[in-house]
Amino acid sequence: MSVRTSRLDALRTALRPWRRRLLGLVAVWAGTALLTATLGLQPDVPGLLAILLALAVLAWQVLDHTGPQHLTVWPLVDSELGNRGRGNDFRVANLAGRLEAADTRGEGRESMVHDLHLQLQALIRERLFAKHGIIAEEEPKWAQGVTPPELWDLLVGLPPPDLYRPQVLDPILRRIEQW
Repeated sequence: MSVRTSRLDALRTALRPWRRRLLGLVAVWAGTALLTATLGLQPDVPGLLAILLALAVLAWQVLDHTGPQHLTVWPLVDSELGNRGRGNDFRVANLAGRLEAADTRGEGRESMVHDLHLQLQALIRERLFAKHGIIAEEEPKWAQGVTPPELWDLLVGLPPPDLYRPQVLDPILRRIEQW
């Protein structure tokens, strides 16, 4: 009996996100069968279910793939290496060390600017697609029209040579966050 219960619990857990959709489909199916029977017709109940299920699957596919895209959030915690403290991600620590070395000691400034520029371009492209569904390379005029000018210049142009400096990088990051 516990195996059966665990299977039912697993099925409920798997169908939980679909509960509203499935209940709606069953309600429309029952309503359609009842309406056709009330009108004096002989409803083909399994046929109605097959037709409604096919239409519902098509509608759900369209809705799920044309819905808004969620923004990617970088995790600040590396659960395998850290103790789940905020900012305990080796990538963040590595980036902070490289930024400090470039800013205070002049170490690796060119490579830091190049790497930062590539990452910022990726963030801008991601935000552009998530907010507007536009791929900058495919529709550059539309992309330019909806992208803030300072971010568009960063996307298509050369980066500032002192991009590693906090006073230059911070306004760019804030603008990306606010966009």
